[in-house]
Amino acid sequence: MRNYLLIAVLQKGEGERIMKTMRAAGATGGTICYARGTASSNILSVLGLGESRREVIFSLLGEPVLDNVLSSCIEKKSRNGIVFIMDANSREEGEMDNNWQLIEIIVEKGYSEDVMAKARKAGASGGTVINAHGTASEEDAKFFGISIVPEKEILLIVAKNDVADKVCDAVKEMDCLKKKGMGILFTIPVRNFVTLG
Repeated sequence: MRNYLLIAVLQKGEGERIMKTMRAAGATGGTICYARGTASSNILSVLGLGESRREVIFSLLGEPVLDNVLSSCIEKKSRNGIVFIMDANSREEGEMDNNWQLIEIIVEKGYSEDVMAKARKAGASGGTVINAHGTASEEDAKFFGISIVPEKEILLIVAKNDVADKVCDAVKEMDCLKKKGMGILFTIPVRNFVTLG
């Protein structure tokens, strides 16, 4: 059986409602993370409201329930959001015909705004930032015997293939990301992409 990862980026407060709908359609569960959106308009920026709170659902789905769960998300129509599906199975190069990529950029806290500004100049329309932290290792600094792990920001950007290539090329050239350990960038093909609302 093939498995797929559904990712839904929703307005704050929508995650539980959409997850309930997904469960009724056959999803066994999921994880809701808190994040912030980076897409803004000029009016929102002038008013100081350009940043928006988001919730991100990650749910692993089997092929038999995939279409029902995706349809349930579309029917419930979150006030504002996107849903996309990624194949969680290994595939041969070129087997999947897709037009979209998920660009994932993990950086030290405080750099996501600079990275997003560079991505916008390269054609990205917006993204979602998830707050995270690294995992402890023996090399991490210690404070009173407790490992101090660096805070991270995960920037998710969904873009068409041609834009994704330009965004990746632009971001890779940033001075702040040329330093060892400052960030990582990778892309994953998106199977389905749906705008809600």
